[in-house]
Amino acid sequence: MKGKRLVPLVLAAATVSSSMGLVAAMESTASASGVVHLTYTLWDPNEEVGYKQSIAVFEKSHPNIQVTVEQIPYAAYQTKLQEEFASGSGPDLFWINTPWLSTWIKDGFLVNLAPDIAKAGINSSQYYSSLWQLHTYKGAIYGIPKDWDTIAIYYNENYMAAHHLTPPSNWTWNPTNGGTFLKFLEEATTDTNGTNATSASFNPNKVAVYGMEMDNAFQTGFGSFWQMDGCHVINAAWASSVAFNTPACAQTTEFINQLMYKYHVLVPGSELGSNGTSPSGQDNSLFTSGKIAMELEGDWNTKPIAEGVGTKFKIGVVPLPSGPDGRWSVFNGLIDGINVHTPHFQQTWELEQWLGSAASQKIMGSGGYIWPAIKSLDPLFEQAWAAKGIPMGPFLAEAHGNVVDWPNTPGMNQGLTDMGTAMGPIWLGSETLSQTKAALANAYAAANHDLQAAGA
Repeated sequence: MKGKRLVPLVLAAATVSSSMGLVAAMESTASASGVVHLTYTLWDPNEEVGYKQSIAVFEKSHPNIQVTVEQIPYAAYQTKLQEEFASGSGPDLFWINTPWLSTWIKDGFLVNLAPDIAKAGINSSQYYSSLWQLHTYKGAIYGIPKDWDTIAIYYNENYMAAHHLTPPSNWTWNPTNGGTFLKFLEEATTDTNGTNATSASFNPNKVAVYGMEMDNAFQTGFGSFWQMDGCHVINAAWASSVAFNTPACAQTTEFINQLMYKYHVLVPGSELGSNGTSPSGQDNSLFTSGKIAMELEGDWNTKPIAEGVGTKFKIGVVPLPSGPDGRWSVFNGLIDGINVHTPHFQQTWELEQWLGSAASQKIMGSGGYIWPAIKSLDPLFEQAWAAKGIPMGPFLAEAHGNVVDWPNTPGMNQGLTDMGTAMGPIWLGSETLSQTKAALANAYAAANHDLQAAGA
């Protein structure tokens, strides 16, 4: 990101050491004055409600700690916090999304909690092992896992029933003939005369309802499909370069283009905003308004989707189709990071432990706010949404199957943004395989530049 101040590793280490000395001095002062005030920063207004409930319980058992919850919109979150960290300020505790993790580690903004976790005797085996590993680097870990998410497909039950369709849970796809996935999308796509895309009389220029959408985005779009055909953004965490310059990546991406512009069963990328990336939730709007029968999405969007649909139709959920290499879902989860500049490390560590604990995750799971990172508590989230008529089991089944972690390496967040820009033509118009390969080559070069600039 332009204007970012990079902190050399030596300076970062010195910063941690000096800030810990400051912590000791400030904690002594805070203790003498009685109450310590902490700031906890997040970006999701839906989960903010649940976390305020959880923190209220924490404050009752910690009367000497008061927590202010600060909500910053996601679009501004990274830049604002990064600037604060670089200036020596910022919240005490804050959400970290994996796209920024490795850069913030490299820049020395986060406290390594491995010694504190060991001293507290926290049992890592109760959490998803991939979540624990996702936030670990060279023996250091920067937060306790507290939630996770996968990608599945929401569908309009009323529309399906009206067309005598049942979305399959065991469908398959391949880039050669589309498999049963393409066949079902054709059945679910109808023109203004009510004719579906399996018919020779189907009019692709007058589509009333598309079968599905797929964003030009790694997590909520092509990422799972790439993985299902052996294509990877990076080959391993902390890789120094991207890895999607392969025939598999080209053929899968061209298949997605064909679903939009040859078969006309995915909504054209032009309906999904700038470069087909749904920057303003265009995918949700299309689904809730009935213009697409199915939406490929992450489980964190369940609440806004349910609120947008209201009583217009019932919402069902099915897992992703299996590809040539089986069914895979992008998998991610959040941790809370502790700012190296906090003057109240011990109190912040108490809050960190609470938010990662079973007690807090029970509150969040049973309220339908998150899938708990503690495996045994996952039924709470599923039950919360089942009570509202939405079956979330497919997301859970995917979490217990094949998952691909968010690509974690310095510069990857900017890399994915620039990939979306370079891949825009694939989503915005009909492309030949050679044109798709050219766009992917531009995306590959842009992402590699971002990783090198960030010191990956």
